[in-house]
Amino acid sequence: MTHTRGFPALIATLVLALAVAACGSDSSSSGSSNASGGSTSSGGGAGVTKATDQLKQFQAAPTEITIKGALKGAPPAGKSIVMLGTNDPNNQKLQKSLKNLAAMAKWNYDVVSYDPANPATFNAAIDTAITKKANYIAEAGIPPTPAMIKKVQDAGANWVLTSVHPVEVKDPIIVNANAYANDELMGKVLADFFITDSKGKGNVVIEHVPAYPILKGFIDGFQAEVKAFCPDCKVKIQEITIPDLTAGKVPSVMVSALRSNPDADYVAFDVGPFAAGIDAALASAGLSNKVKVIGQAADEAGIAALKTGKQTAWTGFDPVYSTYVMMDAMFRDSLGMPIDAEASGLQTTQILTKDNVGDISTWSEPKDALAQFKKLWGLS
Repeated sequence: MTHTRGFPALIATLVLALAVAACGSDSSSSGSSNASGGSTSSGGGAGVTKATDQLKQFQAAPTEITIKGALKGAPPAGKSIVMLGTNDPNNQKLQKSLKNLAAMAKWNYDVVSYDPANPATFNAAIDTAITKKANYIAEAGIPPTPAMIKKVQDAGANWVLTSVHPVEVKDPIIVNANAYANDELMGKVLADFFITDSKGKGNVVIEHVPAYPILKGFIDGFQAEVKAFCPDCKVKIQEITIPDLTAGKVPSVMVSALRSNPDADYVAFDVGPFAAGIDAALASAGLSNKVKVIGQAADEAGIAALKTGKQTAWTGFDPVYSTYVMMDAMFRDSLGMPIDAEASGLQTTQILTKDNVGDISTWSEPKDALAQFKKLWGLS
């Protein structure tokens, strides 16, 4: 899944991801589960102190990229990248960035479009990319099936992925930028904020769409951190079905969950756009001054709400950063260099609050990320 600000297109992309992967939960099911404290390492004051200490490294905007080590030489010119693209606004940003990066290296670049609502077009796009003699086929959000993976391998090409789960990074898949581990990290960072802000007494209801497997990384990270450091904290997972999500019912479902859990003082979201409408819903329910809104991967609306104080905390996320990681992997592969799969699966993040959000409308850190990558690549 790509974290996106184009909500309708996001739904279509994720529905296709579910269909192609044939994995994850049944999108027609719903329900909730409870997961509370039960410390496994430290709790009470010690747990809060630990969470607070861990949070410190994410309070300032990151200044260094996740990838280390310069290329051993100039990337060979003339390689070909084909992006499997959609009309999703976020996907369009990825396409534009990869095109610019390819031009810097004197590589060929093309886009083959597909319809996220029609799995057959995704497979057809792969076939077209192969006919274009692609060395690298780039794709965001859709887990390729074993047959698709083999098809690309047999053609002598490589897969370059971002925001895909589940997937194993092995030949011919050379990278999966913004992997499951990145959502897990943001879950832990947000949990550290929740523990710290609530002084170890928080009660949160978390929105979760189980049909989207990559989002389980956020849930797993958040719950593990709370279990380790906050025995007095309470966590309830409120599952959201695809029909309710597409019908815009998330705010009403979450308000109902909060009413059934009257001690809850936080509501959390696993993707920024999924919080659309929550402020108005909380106000109508008389909960605005009681329940704090937090989440991962802030969109423009979430950042604006932080500035006004209507929402409390979000993790920062920049989808374009993943294109730098993808390009770095392609360069290293073209030079026969190893690729650090773990580092490539992570992105920079920050805990954003009213105190540090500043005057930004979108989050993109480090601000000189591309310049840092270009230095590794020896490109000006």
